[in-house]
Amino acid sequence: MTLEEEVEQFKKKVRMRKPEMKWIIILNPHQAMDQRYLHNVADARVAHHIERGWEDGLLVSSVASCQNLWTLILDSGTGFTSQVYKLSPGFLDEEEILKEWIEEHRKKNYRITAMAGHDYGSSLVVMSKGTKYGQQCYDCSYSFPFDWIKEKWREGFYVTSMATNGMEWRVVMSQGAGFSDQVVELDFLYPSEGIHRRWSCGFCITATAAN
Repeated sequence: MTLEEEVEQFKKKVRMRKPEMKWIIILNPHQAMDQRYLHNVADARVAHHIERGWEDGLLVSSVASCQNLWTLILDSGTGFTSQVYKLSPGFLDEEEILKEWIEEHRKKNYRITAMAGHDYGSSLVVMSKGTKYGQQCYDCSYSFPFDWIKEKWREGFYVTSMATNGMEWRVVMSQGAGFSDQVVELDFLYPSEGIHRRWSCGFCITATAAN
C-alpha cells in the first residue's frame, strides 16, 4: 500500500468512527447541601450505591447512562420524603413487570422523578414520594412524540422527565409540575441557538434527552 493509500484509508476510518463520547453536566448555584455522584456503575452495583446514599440521607435526583453503565446523582436537597427504584431489562412499554411496579407505587403516591435507559434496552426508573406532581402519564415511541405532548399540554400536563434507550424515546408528563408554559426544542444537533432564544423569552431547561 502506498503512502497516499494509507492516508486515504486513515481518513475513511476517521470519517466512519463513532463520535467521541461526551458528558454534559449542568450545575446551578444552590444553598449548601450534600451531593454525591457516581459514574461507570454496573448493574450489580446500583443497589449498593443508592441504598448507601439513602442511609446517609441522600436521595436520587438524576440518573443517566452511557455505554451501558449508569451515572447516579444523589443529594440532600430533593425535598422528597421517600424513594424506590427499579432496574429492569426492559423499558416502560416493553416490560410488563416494570409497568405493574410503576402502577403499584403510583397508588402509594410515588411519582417518577428520574429515569434512564441503556443502549441495549434495560432501564433504571426512580420514583419518589413528597413531590408536587399529581397525575402522570408516559409515552414510548420510536419517533419523538410531539403530537402527544401537545395534546397533553391541553390537559394540564407538562414534560418532567425524558430518556432514550437505543433509538426509542420515553417521555413522562405530570400534572402539578408548577410550570405556566412549556416549549420543546428538537434538533439533529445540540439546539444551542434555540436554547438561547428561549432563554431570552424567560424559559429555562427542565428536561433533556438525546438518541
